[in-house]
Amino acid sequence: MESPATPPRRGRGAASVTTSPCIGFCRLDAAASHCLGCARTRGEIAAWRDAPPAFLERVWSELPARRARLGVGLHRLNWTREALADFIGRTLRPGGAWAIGNFGGASEFRATPGEPCEVEAVGPWRIVARTPRAAIRIDVPDQVRILSRAVAGEDASRRPIELAVPRTRPRGANRPGLVALGPDRDAVDPRDRDARLYDLGLPSRGSAFCLRTDDPDLIRDLEDGLGLEWPDLFARVGRRIARTSPARVVLGPAGRVETTGPISDVGLDEPLAPIQLAGGRDVPNGLEFLDSLTPCASYFPDPPGAPS
Repeated sequence: MESPATPPRRGRGAASVTTSPCIGFCRLDAAASHCLGCARTRGEIAAWRDAPPAFLERVWSELPARRARLGVGLHRLNWTREALADFIGRTLRPGGAWAIGNFGGASEFRATPGEPCEVEAVGPWRIVARTPRAAIRIDVPDQVRILSRAVAGEDASRRPIELAVPRTRPRGANRPGLVALGPDRDAVDPRDRDARLYDLGLPSRGSAFCLRTDDPDLIRDLEDGLGLEWPDLFARVGRRIARTSPARVVLGPAGRVETTGPISDVGLDEPLAPIQLAGGRDVPNGLEFLDSLTPCASYFPDPPGAPS
């Protein structure tokens, strides 16, 4: 099972000491000696940009003990972009789940043991994975910050990681209500690129939950419902959505997740409940205070004893 404790393998350098530990939460502790976001001292923060590599390496090596002493959980990993791309490619196989956005199971990609899973690197920064039920494309952002958590008594190999990018859109900038986006030209499977994509306009920082369909009756109903917010749209066309089972597509700064398969097999409300529950919580739990960052992807290792 892969985890933040599993060293990245790519030969171009797993770690970068020049990476700043800053997570965008800059608050000093009671003694005004250490930052409660990155665990560095004032002097280290001021000197970081021009400090020699040996100084930076020493500080990075001391940060785990400082975080434990200060009670700092969320922290930045000093992986290179190449190492992150390598990690993503290895963890898209059974053993965990990747999610884009904050829409529960509808935004997750999880390959189950024994299920066919094709993983492909498309260039250095794009990784695509497909199973019979879902597909994911992760584009490793240039300014990505790789975050993990330290929890007392927790096995480091079981910690999730979060990918985030500097925020470029203000909170609440999502489109209100249903919006037609046109043909899904960026679909993972080229055969889906003429199907129509509709953004449900749900609240989320930097991601969008969409439906994709080529069913003419559902397209007509969705066009008639443009501008409606999700509860009203669900009341109007929810049963047709369940019958036609359009693809559920989550878009974000780090790529997309596409989930297919029949919705009606598990009932009308259950597969869409994560969408309804997303209202008011636009980032994963525990990241609400990171106002300067947009969380864009998450990795969750399977719990101990899970089949892999």
